[in-house]
Amino acid sequence: MRRIVLVLLSTIATALAAVTAADASQQGAAQMKWRVVPTVTGTIIPNYQSGFGPQGGTGSGQTPAVGGSATLGGGYVDFGTLVAGYQYLYKYAAQVQVTTNDNSGFKVFAEGSTDFKGTMGSTQSMRSILFWVQSGSGNTPFTPGTPFLSTTNTGDTSLNGGNNLGWAGVGPPASTLVWSYATAGSSSEGFDYEVNVPESIATDTFTATVVYTVVGN
Repeated sequence: MRRIVLVLLSTIATALAAVTAADASQQGAAQMKWRVVPTVTGTIIPNYQSGFGPQGGTGSGQTPAVGGSATLGGGYVDFGTLVAGYQYLYKYAAQVQVTTNDNSGFKVFAEGSTDFKGTMGSTQSMRSILFWVQSGSGNTPFTPGTPFLSTTNTGDTSLNGGNNLGWAGVGPPASTLVWSYATAGSSSEGFDYEVNVPESIATDTFTATVVYTVVGN
């Protein structure tokens, strides 16, 4: 059987919300005006809950152990050794935590800074291999998921270069939206990842980087 190892490196790119003026005034003996600058911060936690790791491979004869690069609350999303031609679910892959003072809330985008790169020089399209679903107890390797897309950014697209992403427009494309929230405060959302391993893929170790970008509404 052909086996492959996929390691998913997770990082975070955080953007300030667009600066909008919120004017308020108090009339009397004096008049005061001030501006409130909306801010938004985000943190990503790989392997965010006990029980994280890959499931599935039904029919392959193997339910893989989580790879050695994954640790509870940190490390990488490491699927371990997978069998070509099968689908897998990685539970509790990443949790995004966001805090903002913007009463309109925020949006979270996620995209690959590269496609999957093999240690032997081969490349695999991210959109046909890696998918996301919001974390849930009923998720399986066959739960309908949304593919991660490779970035169209104008910044550093090298492996592990995700902190330098930039966009020609106002932010990531709408097609990479994974979560939105419409109020100020702190909130979090967890994601499971799915992998659909191509039947024709070579035996290799494949790595990709997913970048989460948080922007205010």
